[in-house]
Amino acid sequence: MKPNYIDLGLSYPLSNQLRAEIERQLVKDLNFYHIQKDIYKFDWSDSCIEGKMTTYMGEPLDNFSGIAVFDQNDQRIADGWLEYIHEENFLLIYWDFLDSYTNEQATILKSICGIPLHIFDQIPDQFKEKYRKELLNNINDD
Repeated sequence: MKPNYIDLGLSYPLSNQLRAEIERQLVKDLNFYHIQKDIYKFDWSDSCIEGKMTTYMGEPLDNFSGIAVFDQNDQRIADGWLEYIHEENFLLIYWDFLDSYTNEQATILKSICGIPLHIFDQIPDQFKEKYRKELLNNINDD
């Protein structure tokens, strides 16, 4: 797969500031799945809005499918859906339907919707009960 770092797909309304925060949090989540690189390059060209929307930093934020991540050599290392938890001034972004790639060979890391424990643990206590029913028992859900 050849990356396209210019076309922003349906994520084009995101500001550079919000996009940078989204990418920072998605990289942090990739690290949980032991995907660690020196450089991460995001390809939003196939991004598609998947129906959930909030307003953050004064702009709309949707959950998106079709986000791909490449390394410094333009080798795809992961792709998936952006999911988030937004409460008051708290925004936590993480991966849904996440696949990793080695030599273009896919490995499914997360194939169902839900909040992994490592994400749930980051939710402030006052909001945890609201999200408890979405908690996954195991990130390896297959």
